[in-house]
Amino acid sequence: MELYTRRLGKSNIKVSAMGMGCFAIGGSFKNKDGQIYAYGNVNDNESLETIHKALEIGINLFDTAEAYGHGHSEEVLGQALKEIRDDVVIATKFRSVYDPKTQQNVEKSVILEKLRESVTKSLKRLKTDYIDIYQLHNARQDSSSALLIRDCLEELVDEGKIRYYGWSTDDVSRAEQFAKSKHCTAIQYVLTITRINTPMAKLCEENNLAGIIRSPFASGTLTGKYTKDTKRGPDHMLSKTDFTTERYIKTFQVLDQLKELLTEQGRTLVQGILGYIWAKNDRAIPIPGAKTVDQITENAKSLELGPISQRIMGEIDSIFSELQLDFSYDNFAYYKEDKKDG
Repeated sequence: MELYTRRLGKSNIKVSAMGMGCFAIGGSFKNKDGQIYAYGNVNDNESLETIHKALEIGINLFDTAEAYGHGHSEEVLGQALKEIRDDVVIATKFRSVYDPKTQQNVEKSVILEKLRESVTKSLKRLKTDYIDIYQLHNARQDSSSALLIRDCLEELVDEGKIRYYGWSTDDVSRAEQFAKSKHCTAIQYVLTITRINTPMAKLCEENNLAGIIRSPFASGTLTGKYTKDTKRGPDHMLSKTDFTTERYIKTFQVLDQLKELLTEQGRTLVQGILGYIWAKNDRAIPIPGAKTVDQITENAKSLELGPISQRIMGEIDSIFSELQLDFSYDNFAYYKEDKKDG
């Protein structure tokens, strides 16, 4: 059976409609404040098997970042893909300055002077001489430096070090600064059944950009993995989450109502969610994370099934309407706290 594919924005590169997110395979790392980020234990051999399984299934888009495991995710991916480099699409991201002595990221914002050093190091770790999509990995980068970074990225395209670039941000006003540029081809943002970003979808449509969709399962909270009785999530995104809040309780209740709709045509819950994202936005390319063969196999089965029907999507939206957030920069508290910083 032919797998579902999509075009990667103005690049017109054909990719599997779902990529593999490579956060988890990087292992643990620390942020600027010393907080540990991780998706549980990770084994490099298992990570390699997972990537090889993804390739066997037909996935050809892999998304990573220099920050994931402080480069370890890129190293594992580079090892797995080095023999078939030209047959795959590698998206990576640049952001912080890393201090190997403290094993921490020491800067939140991208420092322009370090950008060329970052791309050189990523190329080495990925065992390649070019990166397909190089993405700014700071949603709150100040506008003036973002424009300089954009100009530098265009220079890197001219030099052959990268093919295209993008920005990982839910802030439409920031994404607009890249969107019209010649070699900007994608914006990475959040889209799932509970969180949408209508203005970003419109921006991508108007500028022929792909939407690379991160966290399609809301860090696992939409997969049935957690309930109101879960004390705390083990993963970094959920380590301080209180699942007994009204919003989570309502989300879990509504998910129970949606299971029958999402699992029509023999889909699992996660396959139904991926099908919803495709039906919601014809430019969306979700990149659910995976660190085991079982995870990537379940995710990839959705590529055979494609989008859910418009009828089912409409019913889901109707049921979830009170809980759906327009997940733009201005109404997400995490970003609001830093908006004053530019």
